[in-house]
Amino acid sequence: MKHYNKILKEQVGELDHEILHVENGFKHSYGIPPFIDVSPGTIMRNLASDIFSLQESLHALEHDLLVFEDIKQLKEWLKIVKRSLAAPRYDDMPF
Repeated sequence: MKHYNKILKEQVGELDHEILHVENGFKHSYGIPPFIDVSPGTIMRNLASDIFSLQESLHALEHDLLVFEDIKQLKEWLKIVKRSLAAPRYDDMPF
């Protein structure tokens, strides 16, 4: 019986190692930090956050496309961008 328990403990150790290897590969593939526990809840929260961020970006792009359809608005936007780039940035100066 001791012999079988020893074999089973070794197999459990091998399986734990294999699970850790697969889990780390999954984390790396999806940009999950290695110290975060992987669980369905964690993955679903991360996925929901990513979906929300992508939807916000999509709405911003749709708005930009509408602005670019009107040449007057586009020219005004370009002027604003040009002015903001030309303006001195005081927050970069150490005091």
